[in-house]
Amino acid sequence: MQATLQPPGIHTLSDGVIGSVAQRSSRNVGRQIYGYINEQQSRLYSPSRSCANTTAGLVTLAKDGMGIEKRHLDDVRTQYSTTRVRDTKRYKLSGSERIDDKEEDDTTESRREYYRKKQQRYRERQRKREEMLENSTRRLTDEIGQLKRLRDQLSFQVPRCLAIWIVATEYLRIIRRGISHGAGHNDVEFLQATMAPDVLIDTGSGVDALVKKWNLFTQWFPDVRIQLKQLKQITEQSVVALTTTSFSITTRGMQGAFPHLFKAREGSRCAQIAARLRDQHVVLQGSVRFDWDEKSKHVIRLQHQADMMSMLLGMLGNLEDVALAFNGAHITPECVVRDDLGSVVFSCSTV
Repeated sequence: MQATLQPPGIHTLSDGVIGSVAQRSSRNVGRQIYGYINEQQSRLYSPSRSCANTTAGLVTLAKDGMGIEKRHLDDVRTQYSTTRVRDTKRYKLSGSERIDDKEEDDTTESRREYYRKKQQRYRERQRKREEMLENSTRRLTDEIGQLKRLRDQLSFQVPRCLAIWIVATEYLRIIRRGISHGAGHNDVEFLQATMAPDVLIDTGSGVDALVKKWNLFTQWFPDVRIQLKQLKQITEQSVVALTTTSFSITTRGMQGAFPHLFKAREGSRCAQIAARLRDQHVVLQGSVRFDWDEKSKHVIRLQHQADMMSMLLGMLGNLEDVALAFNGAHITPECVVRDDLGSVVFSCSTV
């Protein structure tokens, strides 16, 4: 009877045999289920259990195993779905972030490239400007050197074979704005080299007297301008330069050239003449004559002339007032500074 109710080989399913089997550490769900079933079978098929109990236990075991497997499959599906949704979202987010990062990287790189090119253009402009300044400086330095050499050649020695008209032209260049006390040393050297030591200057003589007269005239009339209009050769050894002389009669000019009018008593005729001449701008037509000595290659006579008489006559309107203006003046009707300034004495206090 017992052999009928128990399956053959039941002794292989005893607790001793089952207990001696080593448990595996695998996490496989199927293996866990089978392990659970074996455990239940060992308990159900023990000799002390009845057939009915064994049958009921097998049914329960099967149901329990199916339930466990079903729950596990549901959990796996749920976990897989959740993981898939999470991975999909992560992929979308990471893809969007990658796009944003790429756009930001492109923008940053473009901006860097723009500033890099801008810096290169700025450096190129600076380099060209420096090269231009260096070239200009080098060119100016060369020109200055050439002019210095030319000046030295003219300063230290004046050729004795200069023609009279060349000397006349250079003289008028020197006096074109008068000769101040700070006249260039080169100009004075030129006058001394081209004129005789005792050269006749209007009513005086010598280069020093010539320079002194021009110093006084320039001091009285600082805005003097002498312009060469024409150069004529009247004889073989003489040339005449036609000139235009212009200046303004200021208070300083009145005090230096016409001191008797400047000091005249208020209300007198001389004071009235002074008031009519003061602050007038005059333009005089004149000439300068040069007499040349071919043997010594020097200027032996220099004569200046400007028609100041006609100018004053046109301004004052009568010869009597013109005579009063020049009577006691330090300047002649030919617009030349007198030599004997200390001997000129005239007072307009009673006129």
